[in-house]
Amino acid sequence: MKKRRFLLKWINRLLLLTTIFCGLASLIPSDLFSGSGLFALIFPTLIVPHILFFILTLRISFRRVLPHIIGIALTFLPAMAQLPVTKPLDAPDGSVRIASYNVRAFYQSENAASQIAAWSKKEDIDVLCMQEIRKPEEWPISTLFSNVFFAPKWSGYCVGIFSKYPIVNEELLEFKELPGDGYPKYSAGLADIALPWDTVRFINVHLSSTGVSDGDMSVEPNADDVIVRTKDIIKKLIRSERARGLQAKSILQWVEESPHPLILCGDFNSVPSGNLYARLLQKMEDPYIWRGTGKMGSFEPLKRRFLPIRIDWTLHSGDFQCTDQHIEHIDYSDHYPLVTTISAPIEE
Repeated sequence: MKKRRFLLKWINRLLLLTTIFCGLASLIPSDLFSGSGLFALIFPTLIVPHILFFILTLRISFRRVLPHIIGIALTFLPAMAQLPVTKPLDAPDGSVRIASYNVRAFYQSENAASQIAAWSKKEDIDVLCMQEIRKPEEWPISTLFSNVFFAPKWSGYCVGIFSKYPIVNEELLEFKELPGDGYPKYSAGLADIALPWDTVRFINVHLSSTGVSDGDMSVEPNADDVIVRTKDIIKKLIRSERARGLQAKSILQWVEESPHPLILCGDFNSVPSGNLYARLLQKMEDPYIWRGTGKMGSFEPLKRRFLPIRIDWTLHSGDFQCTDQHIEHIDYSDHYPLVTTISAPIEE
């Protein structure tokens, strides 16, 4: 019994130290430490061993559960940002339905744009923010919305904001810290939209891709191939993290300077954790933590491999009431749309 308690004590301590290290490492801006994205990916998963060892330790010694209570507290928010555990509330009159959707240039399936248009109409989407649009293939969707804005306007490959409500102001956004002159530098735009109760600023972003293809994750069932592919994937993740770290600087500035209540949405190509997410939560809310419903996973290739993580976010400032946020599992892209229902805040 003494040996068991001694071993359990050091496992508990080591697990807590690992959690603290991963949490701190994930908070380093990824343009300074490209590996922070990997720690941001690992950090929320550590809630699982903490819960298991909490139960095990509780049966042996109540006094030794403190490291797991601390570990669960540290990992709770990023873990909840992946877990849909609630049920949608009844949406009040005047609610607005928002969808954020990476459409993969409409290459996923035949007539993808027409199918997305039919889905948007069926779901009564009021504001649709899409990433990786290929123009003019989006025209079936454009016909459903009276106001459309693309960023960049001059490119056939862009992000877009489609609204049934008037767009009173629009602006092309540039990730000025990012070198080069390609799509990743201009893959963001904002639109001020006159919703029924207020003018709201929508910022739609698509952060740099990880560069990991579906083929990279398909490996032969032997140890050598798994090791080689894993190393290659890690290298791609680390390289892309620096670019997203530079893009994060612009996002934080845009959020800080917004003169209106704000909706920030898009494909962030990273999990809700780490430096950018932590800093955004100081000014915005992630409704998925408390209002997440339905199925897990916003990226189909990972969900298919039993990694149902969310890399698409929709955050909002505290000027709204959110009654539901869920991932709609439709197969028109390699991503799934994230749908959010908001309304005016409840007056006290």
